[in-house]
Amino acid sequence: MAELNLALIGCGNLGRAHASCVARIPEARFIAYADVVEEKARAFLDEFGGEYATADPGRVLADRRVAAVYIATRHDSHSSLAVAAAKAGKHVFIEKPLALSMEECERVARAVAEHGICLMVGLKMRYYPLVRRAHEFIPNPQVIVGQMMDNRWPDTIWAQDPIQGGANVHSQGCHTTDILRYFAGAEPRRLWAAGGAKTHPGHPCIDQCVASVEFENGAVASWIQGDAGPAQFTSKFFFELFADGKSVQLYDRLKKATFFDGEKAWTEECAEEEGLQLENEDFVSALLAGRSPTVTVEDGLAATRLVMAAERAIRTGEVQEL
Repeated sequence: MAELNLALIGCGNLGRAHASCVARIPEARFIAYADVVEEKARAFLDEFGGEYATADPGRVLADRRVAAVYIATRHDSHSSLAVAAAKAGKHVFIEKPLALSMEECERVARAVAEHGICLMVGLKMRYYPLVRRAHEFIPNPQVIVGQMMDNRWPDTIWAQDPIQGGANVHSQGCHTTDILRYFAGAEPRRLWAAGGAKTHPGHPCIDQCVASVEFENGAVASWIQGDAGPAQFTSKFFFELFADGKSVQLYDRLKKATFFDGEKAWTEECAEEEGLQLENEDFVSALLAGRSPTVTVEDGLAATRLVMAAERAIRTGEVQEL
């Protein structure tokens, strides 16, 4: 294929972000937009171009011209839409998290394998240039720190809803756990965590998590996730790697990194956050080349598995064997 025809399901903020990215990729275009509020889909059609807008995702899944669909809906619809897309033979880009339970994640993975489609999960941090640079600088870290601390989420937003979004740790934690696993270069072996509903007392979902993770290769990580308040010095995203007298700190939304090689220190910077654009480019190029993208359904499974293990550890007080 010289050009990929794509369809977008979910015309909210993340849908807009992806549509903007695809608009800068000559080899791909959105021809269709679907949203439960059809007016939103029509607004995207007017803004980004294409052929039609609809309130029925089944219409785009039945369109034989569509090679791949983007799923940027609320989290509770991820698994059903991904499975339907796989059955329709469509490749899938799905926003994180893959799903809000391991049962749903595994259902998606089975559909991907059964129908032979390519599915990429939107774990954009893998594509930040300084994240990759840090991994190259310390490929086998002994100690890792990962922190994502946000402003307190409003009680009324959909992402805070226990059914639609799962609250902060479920909604965003997969970003952090994916990068910890990427930096470690191994699968997690055990986890212990403390936390709970700290900023939203009485809420059924956890909103704060402090976890310790041990990986199969001996690397250990500290994971901090929540919405207790923004970190002014490090920014929302913060990672550290240590090994054999060397270290890296990633901060300022991963646009800056300070490296220390045991003798001297220096800082590298990126002017903009490039992860979202780069992940879209990788998805398109992977489909055109017939290869797997960097982030696959297995990565989505692994990231959510750690999040679910942390919830069990918080609720039971027990170490989770993985």
